[in-house]
Amino acid sequence: MNPSLKNALFPLVVMLLIAAQCACREGAPIPAGGSLVTLKVPERTESTGGAAAAIPVDIFTPSCAGALRGDVLVLPGWNHSRTRWQKETRIMNLARERRFRLVFPEMGKTNYETAYFPETILKWAATPGGAWVRDMLIPALQKNGLLTNGGKNYLVGYSTGGRGVLLVSLQNPGLFTAGASLSGDCDQTLLPDEPLYTEQYGPYKQFRERWTRVDNPMTDIAVWRMPLYLGHGKKDTVCPWSQTQVFYDAVRTTHPNLRILLHLEETAAHDFAYWNSELPAVFDFFQSVP
Repeated sequence: MNPSLKNALFPLVVMLLIAAQCACREGAPIPAGGSLVTLKVPERTESTGGAAAAIPVDIFTPSCAGALRGDVLVLPGWNHSRTRWQKETRIMNLARERRFRLVFPEMGKTNYETAYFPETILKWAATPGGAWVRDMLIPALQKNGLLTNGGKNYLVGYSTGGRGVLLVSLQNPGLFTAGASLSGDCDQTLLPDEPLYTEQYGPYKQFRERWTRVDNPMTDIAVWRMPLYLGHGKKDTVCPWSQTQVFYDAVRTTHPNLRILLHLEETAAHDFAYWNSELPAVFDFFQSVP
């Protein structure tokens, strides 16, 4: 097949695969099952030259999608496969019951950063993670009818993916209806010796302004607009629960009328048992936001 024709047909083929699961009429009971389609999204634009690696992205569509409530971008933790959400939580079962479509990108070792620096040791891919979501992933999904502007779009993530929920929302203003951040870092300046950040932004003592102003959710509290569910376990030894408390307090103080919920679980740790337990409340929150 002619390469240009193949590229032109690709979005149509994906849409047909997704639409094949959309035949149930609105209000029909939700049967067990659904489809899981994998897209391949380039890691960078063609303008940078050379062959680009392809990043896999899974799309789960409930078998009765005629009454879909929206699309959920599902962000994994640090160096966790996108499939861990699928295998270690009930998120797909809840998506079937609640009628949400799920998007699982493979995010690898990213902090959802928007730029690399001369001091950056840690490079997730040719395009920084946050910039890739904004400039590559979301446009590719929108060409296939997902995460459309003006649609019902949601975010959920745990650990570094929880941080990703905050940054992706800020990097794509107005696109998402609501989000849920679980066990995430919200202010890297409170973790000045954390290797994930020193290898991304350089040493804190040398680059304090960069740590404060670049990819720091706390810096943009004034422009925060997305309704948010925040959850954290108080037995978390990986990411302090105070990270979530600080962000909640700042948003609540700055935007007292914004819908934001905080759930601190006294006995929960940094693990899938906790993240799985939060999912019903997360979907309840999504459904409660107009």
